[in-house]
Amino acid sequence: MDIKKLSCHTVVIGAGTAGIEAYKHATLGGKSCIIVDTGPLGTTAQRSGELPISLLMSAGKAMHAYDDLSKCGVTFSSKLVYDTSNVLSSLRSVRARATAEVLAFMYRIPENKRIRGQASFVDDHTLSVDNSILITFETAVISTGSSPLVTYEQSRLKNILTTNEFFELDNLPSSVAIFGSSKVGLELGQALSYLGVDVVVFGQRKLWFLTDDAVLTTAHQMLSSRFNLYVDTYITSMENDEDGYVIYYIDGRSYENYLHMDSVVAATDRIPNVSGMNLQKIGVKMDFTGCIKCNPKTLQTSVPNIFAAGDVCHDHHLSSVAIAEGKQAGLNASTYPNLTEKKEPVRLEIVHTDPVLAIVGNTLDQMREYAKKTGDLFITTESRLSQGHFRGLREDGGILSIYTSIKTHKILGAEICAYKGDKIAQFLALAMENSMTVEMLASYEYFHLSAESAIGDAAREAVERLNIKKLRKKQQI
Repeated sequence: MDIKKLSCHTVVIGAGTAGIEAYKHATLGGKSCIIVDTGPLGTTAQRSGELPISLLMSAGKAMHAYDDLSKCGVTFSSKLVYDTSNVLSSLRSVRARATAEVLAFMYRIPENKRIRGQASFVDDHTLSVDNSILITFETAVISTGSSPLVTYEQSRLKNILTTNEFFELDNLPSSVAIFGSSKVGLELGQALSYLGVDVVVFGQRKLWFLTDDAVLTTAHQMLSSRFNLYVDTYITSMENDEDGYVIYYIDGRSYENYLHMDSVVAATDRIPNVSGMNLQKIGVKMDFTGCIKCNPKTLQTSVPNIFAAGDVCHDHHLSSVAIAEGKQAGLNASTYPNLTEKKEPVRLEIVHTDPVLAIVGNTLDQMREYAKKTGDLFITTESRLSQGHFRGLREDGGILSIYTSIKTHKILGAEICAYKGDKIAQFLALAMENSMTVEMLASYEYFHLSAESAIGDAAREAVERLNIKKLRKKQQI
């Protein structure tokens, strides 16, 4: 078989969110670039990630809003009967419009610069695609993304679903068991519950990335009041039958329980798509989870002329992060060996459940590690969102927990479970980016009935505690 030979300055492997951005920015300076992808075209975020899940959640919240009208004194003369048979087809039509934009961009790339196939490294300057094309390059960007993890026990079941398959169903299932209290598992579980599906989400007590016990307790209470969230259970048996799946599990009280569900969705985690690329052969180092190790400021891997971006090098699974990293990796690949270091933004991660879960900066566990390494002690202050103006929003019961440096009086991290927690998190991230102290945030005039005013409450408590510590220190002297 004849092997076709191509050459370029930068080869981008993967045409997802990070890969497309890497290609765009690698070509800005006029450098030749080839993009390789296994297909299908269209980013994971659009096909089975953030976009379809957010559309499903929007539909669920819209339907749930009718059920909540009674809280406002609004009732209907007869019971509403919902028809959800077109929810997934409506979702796919919106998704198709978004995917069309990606396809339009891809098809503007000349055919000899857009290669479809499985890529593997021959050496650090040569790439083989399906053993039929050899590409020699100066630099490379690996942006192959990630795929849903299906455990061995789950793989034994017939027709188990991941998010890759779920959004291709004709209709919503009548009952679903979702395994995994990850971002995807929690969002999917709540959206389906609001749409009238009988849902059970099996997960660990440590929901998502939360580590603050007060926030975790609030999250368990509030989320489990909205859908069936079972944490720290032990599955004793899970088998197919004629009508679906039979599940036996032991709950937290050591009682064995039985469930029969129509569908099972694996949403425990995602794993990086690095199989078959020969990365270890060429010296690209990976961590124990299979993610590629790279310099967070330059996105350079252990092989100097090879960069990585997006889900393939961490577990954030956010399109905003993938876009930023794709840009950085593409620019550095085009200018290598001259590299620019990006300023690391404040970490901001959000789960769009109801209430919203969010992390800004460091988690509580990370703060403890930070304090051990640096000696910079911190205080933890909470704002319980149960005051009168939160009841005025009819969404009381959440919590904001902030971690403030005793030395600098700056907030270094926060964990949140609250109505409009995404708004609180965005405001707090901006404040942290601009190095605002708790004194500045405590004196800021927040709009009445805004969720962001919770930051002021937590900041004022932090100021009081810092002043008490300062006074005690003076008295000791």
